[in-house]
Amino acid sequence: MPPRSTSRNSMPRIAYLIADAPICGGVAVVCQHANRLARRGFDTCILSTAGEERIDWFPGQRVPVYPLSRIPDDIDIGIATWWGTTHHLYTMNIPRKFYFVQSDETRFYPPDAYQHSFARDSYWFPFEYITEARWIQKWLKATFGVKAHYVPNGIDLEIFHPGEPLAPKGAKPRVLIEGPADTPRKGVAECFRALEGLPCEIWYVSSQGVPDPSWRFDRYFSGVPMMEMKRIYSSCDILLKMSTVEGSFGPPLEMMACGGTCVVGRVTGLDEAILPGENALVVEPGDVNGAGQAVKRLIEDGELRQRLIRNGMATATRLDWEKSIDVLEKIFLSPAPAAMTRDITAVERRVKEKEKALIESYARIEKFVNLLRESEQGRQKDIDFLRSEIGRRDKDIECLTNRIECLTNKIECLTNEIKCLTNGIRKRDSDIVALQHRINLLRDELNNIRLSRQWKLAEAIMEARRSPRALLALPLRMIRSILWR
Repeated sequence: MPPRSTSRNSMPRIAYLIADAPICGGVAVVCQHANRLARRGFDTCILSTAGEERIDWFPGQRVPVYPLSRIPDDIDIGIATWWGTTHHLYTMNIPRKFYFVQSDETRFYPPDAYQHSFARDSYWFPFEYITEARWIQKWLKATFGVKAHYVPNGIDLEIFHPGEPLAPKGAKPRVLIEGPADTPRKGVAECFRALEGLPCEIWYVSSQGVPDPSWRFDRYFSGVPMMEMKRIYSSCDILLKMSTVEGSFGPPLEMMACGGTCVVGRVTGLDEAILPGENALVVEPGDVNGAGQAVKRLIEDGELRQRLIRNGMATATRLDWEKSIDVLEKIFLSPAPAAMTRDITAVERRVKEKEKALIESYARIEKFVNLLRESEQGRQKDIDFLRSEIGRRDKDIECLTNRIECLTNKIECLTNEIKCLTNGIRKRDSDIVALQHRINLLRDELNNIRLSRQWKLAEAIMEARRSPRALLALPLRMIRSILWR
């Protein structure tokens, strides 16, 4: 386990808990907190319940990332950042525990999904609460009776500022769509529908998933590191964002900081920085036609677009991360409350009832997941074996195919020879028939000769030559004929 740093005595050691570390706004905010606190002397780290050990895509990432198997010693403050990390934090031996709530995560799942229930139950844990948006602060108070500290997100102007575009802007406006392709609540499909038929070039940036084949875009980017996003923002004129669920709106403010303007759907977190008609155009949730008309208005009205750009830049400049970290530092250095209290007494009883059930359920699910993983590994081995067998059989099939091809060629040659022999036999049969006919003709001719008087006379003469007695037996007329001849 990493030892406690000796470079500070009074600053608490802080650990942020995340699940995995994909390119997303929620993890980026955690990195901002942890790295900026570290620059102020706090001993901070990030713990990954999924076993991650690095977050390479975040610019200037210096805070160490540990899997749960390497939790540092003597952590003073633990901060859950996702419903799936709350039960881990609850079981840790850490003096002070916070839950950094970045959205109402029950909205990420259907009401009948187990994740929906687990996400809702996570807000009953007896932690101190922090949130990035005023709407979440009000929702936690009204729904769970908990008072949350408000620490708004900022914009890192060292990361997001006008940069060298990937391609120069031209006469044809360029509209950017941003959001994962496999997350419907981000409204990507609606954005593509809104832009149908508009005279604009479309660029699309996705952090995960595969774009739908029906989506039309001119350039596509996937898994872009955060430091590279400013070049994409700076290449585009308008950002269209139609999320239906947000905690605090990040990409529109990043676009403003890079010198662009935005059309956004009305969503929770919008009021943190978006001023409708002042620094962005706002349409109602899911209003595809209204979004298309708003983009068309910005394409045609250059003066409006420039005014929104100026006001957007001013908005981004005001959202200073260091002001938010001032608030966060004050929270962490203040004394912990004597006990976690809520506005309704029944809450505490419910928490005690649900805590044990929640942890036990989570343990069962993790055990089941581990069994599934082991089963998956076994299936993977079977798949690998079958693949090797298929490869071997493919070679056998190839050899058999070559053999069959060779035999086919031989059969073809033999067939041609048989045809030649058959033709020869037929010709010989024809000759035999002709000869037989000739023989028959000759036989008939011979029989005719044998039956003729000349043949009989010739036989008598031949007999007379052999025997005088036969000569005397001949008629006188025939003897005269013989003598005469």
